[in-house]
Amino acid sequence: MQTIQQHVPRPTQRRSMAGCLLATVALVLTASLAMPQTSVAAEMVVSGSGSFKPPSAQQLAPLPDDSCLSRADLASGKWSFSVRYNDSMTDSNPDPYLGRYGGAFHAFSLVLGGTTINFPVDQALILVSDGGGGFPNRESIRLEATTSMPCGLVHLSWIQINQQPQGTDLRGPAGVLASDALPPYAKIANLPVTSPFDRYLELRIDSRGVSSQPLLYLSSSKLSVTAGPATAP
Repeated sequence: MQTIQQHVPRPTQRRSMAGCLLATVALVLTASLAMPQTSVAAEMVVSGSGSFKPPSAQQLAPLPDDSCLSRADLASGKWSFSVRYNDSMTDSNPDPYLGRYGGAFHAFSLVLGGTTINFPVDQALILVSDGGGGFPNRESIRLEATTSMPCGLVHLSWIQINQQPQGTDLRGPAGVLASDALPPYAKIANLPVTSPFDRYLELRIDSRGVSSQPLLYLSSSKLSVTAGPATAP
């Protein structure tokens, strides 16, 4: 008896390759959708310039010498600051209403008169309060740095405070800050405040001793501050 074998057509090589390609594409798309999407970090610059009231001879008396700032610098009444930071900084404070950001500064400097002070970037911070610290009626952003100099410890801070009457709760989306997250650069430069005096640059020089009184304290709200992405190193 003759056996008749049925012919079964085999898939062509082209069809097989096409199937493999489609399967590979599907796997790649699935993997990309499963991966967490992260934003690209960017370098930001905050800078400001303005004037301050020159300190009196009595205010200058505690300073030992001109090892930090000369009398001529302080008499000029002119200062400016510049800060470069990476906006990928993460909050190191577990408090849900207090943010502490550091570790990603590239530059922090003060020019006062003819003297430039470059602060160590590892001593620079952005501190954010969304009604925290026991003051729910107060929001603030503080950009600060500290350095050690022959005359003492030098602190520079750009401070902005949005303060409302007692009983107001600004925590969460109620105020101008929705949380203690790192604010956008526009708010780090110019936070909406109720009074122009609640936005000021502060310079303080402390002795290395136990005295709580600063050797020198200067502050001024007469500044123009801008911010934006860095365009050049």
